[in-house]
Amino acid sequence: MVLHRLVGDTDALRRAWETAPLHSRDLGGFDDVFGLDLAEDLVVNRGLRIPYIRLLNNGGYVPASRFTHRTGTGAGQADGVADPHGVLREVAAGATVVLRGLVRYSPEVAAFCERLSRELGFAVSAGAYLTPPDSRGAGPHFDPMSVLVRQVHGVKHWRLQAPPVEWPRTMPRPGETYDTPVVAELDLHPGESLYIPRGFVHDAWTTDSESVHITFSGDTPPMWADVLHDLLDRAAAEHPELRRTFPWRFGEDADGVARQAKESLAVLRAFLDGVDTDDLAARVIERHAALPEPAPRGRLSAALSGTRDPEPPR
Repeated sequence: MVLHRLVGDTDALRRAWETAPLHSRDLGGFDDVFGLDLAEDLVVNRGLRIPYIRLLNNGGYVPASRFTHRTGTGAGQADGVADPHGVLREVAAGATVVLRGLVRYSPEVAAFCERLSRELGFAVSAGAYLTPPDSRGAGPHFDPMSVLVRQVHGVKHWRLQAPPVEWPRTMPRPGETYDTPVVAELDLHPGESLYIPRGFVHDAWTTDSESVHITFSGDTPPMWADVLHDLLDRAAAEHPELRRTFPWRFGEDADGVARQAKESLAVLRAFLDGVDTDDLAARVIERHAALPEPAPRGRLSAALSGTRDPEPPR
């Protein structure tokens, strides 16, 4: 099990899921998955491109033109490639380096996420944040998915506020402010983690220490509202009454619109009453519970040689 490397008590995480933050301590080292050395290698040596590398400073994105350049010649030219010298200049000015989509270019992180996905039952991705001392990256915001933050180097201070809206479906508007109550405030040290439920406002900054942390999150989870939207589409496909348009001059006929609304809702209720919930559960699981195919590591040589390579064990 790899979840125990992100949280001290998995039962406590299950109870807290999407309802309350959870701080875990004494989780041990994490350098075999992600640490300062790998972070530096990715930034300096791997030639990462936008959008896999971004810089944040005090709540806003640093323009890519200040830390990327064009490399290569002829057909091999590539735009938006991180210039390590430009990145370091921005970091010296207080910028946070954001490494997105780590599963696409870090085998260590990808292997960990594959195992974590199997344990949690949904696809997990990862990103990392590298912040110099006395700096703030994103500023206060909330996410439309739960995240697990694992501190791997240095110290970062976190402040969590109650959600302005319970279980949001989308990201907040940039620059929005929040006056909800503070529910937790703490320093996160190496070997510690913080679970932040969906919708909880969070803000983090460094003081006299630099910080490196990695976050794990799933895609925006399926919600019952999404399932109901699908059912409404099915109902409309089966019942012409739900595909009617409004009558002429309907703006002057409130009674007629109300009558059609009553008739349409009656059709929809009858349709919903006939839904087989066992079949619906099977459809939800089939559509949303499938995990992505694991990366075919170690099989390229067989493919190049034409050797039949059996599928790896699940």
